[in-house]
Amino acid sequence: MLNDGHLRIAFIGPARYPVREPYAGGLEAFCHTMVKALRAAGHEVDFFAAEGSDGNCKAFELPGVDWGDQIDLATDTTYPAGGKEREDAAFVKLRRLLVAGDYDVVHNNSLNPLIFPGPHSREPLPMVTTLHTPQVDELQAAITAAGTRAGHFAAVSHTTADDWTLPYAPTVIPNGVNVSTWKLGPGGSNAIWFGRLVPEKGAHMAMDAARRAGVPLLLAGRKGDCRYFREEIAPRLAPGVAEWRGTMSHTHLRELVANSGVAVVSPRWEEPFGLVAFEAMACGTPVAAFERGGLGELLCHAPAALAPPDDIDALAGAIHRAREIDRAAVREWVVEHHSLTQTARTYVELYRQVHYGYLAAQVKGA
Repeated sequence: MLNDGHLRIAFIGPARYPVREPYAGGLEAFCHTMVKALRAAGHEVDFFAAEGSDGNCKAFELPGVDWGDQIDLATDTTYPAGGKEREDAAFVKLRRLLVAGDYDVVHNNSLNPLIFPGPHSREPLPMVTTLHTPQVDELQAAITAAGTRAGHFAAVSHTTADDWTLPYAPTVIPNGVNVSTWKLGPGGSNAIWFGRLVPEKGAHMAMDAARRAGVPLLLAGRKGDCRYFREEIAPRLAPGVAEWRGTMSHTHLRELVANSGVAVVSPRWEEPFGLVAFEAMACGTPVAAFERGGLGELLCHAPAALAPPDDIDALAGAIHRAREIDRAAVREWVVEHHSLTQTARTYVELYRQVHYGYLAAQVKGA
């Protein structure tokens, strides 16, 4: 620990895409904004992330995923030839670096199982892993094999926490929004859907619901699955009905969201958190969403309009209901319950618990 009481933190981001604006997804946004918040609070943070990230440790970068001329095959869950092997080798090296680094705490946000103790590196670490997804078989197997040596865990919702089998009960810490950059806006006549264009996010269902509601829909986000975009999104695009604005800078995205009348969130999976919903609400833009997973859990008492999962007609009705919600009340709720400042403060409290617990275990085992 530093002399002034601040912490030396190793913060591990996702390995697939560079962590920078425009963000590849909510996980990248969470990591980038959290690192900034921790540094602003005076902590020393070494940020380990994919090559090309912003503010990361340039002396050691994760390789990322490069599809080259096979971009039409790209998805957010598969790898080009040799990609998984390169990532695994990097995580073996990273773990050794962390063991030698004498950090007060390691905050792991990656999905690579080799960050946990195993035959490649059995030494313990003062580590907190945040669970951002439903259970991933490969990661669960590594956690189970490591047992209590896997460290401590946080989860972005109770729904996500319940999906994993862990050596310790996780601390539930919902993600936070930087409410100083996502600002209250005037709204508008259109609806907006923004995020990763992948099957589990269900943008095509949002398009169908907005069409039935008679509300024009703007889409913004990265093609995370080219086949899905080609088969489900492109055929539904039409001027004045559903228009895709592509990948936008966050400055322009925030402006677009703040000038929209409603944000549609349409998960097809058990959404762990759903950061886009809270970013929209920070702009005062009410949310119409499927009540699914952690998103439904966290919005059930919020000024939002929810619909049963996969019910297009109900989501169309939710779009109309959401447009009637007071925008100032929407923003006020997010500021009170889901600000980035609150999230960072809660994590620092957990970091200190893990740090002192690790020191006590080291003394006991000496």
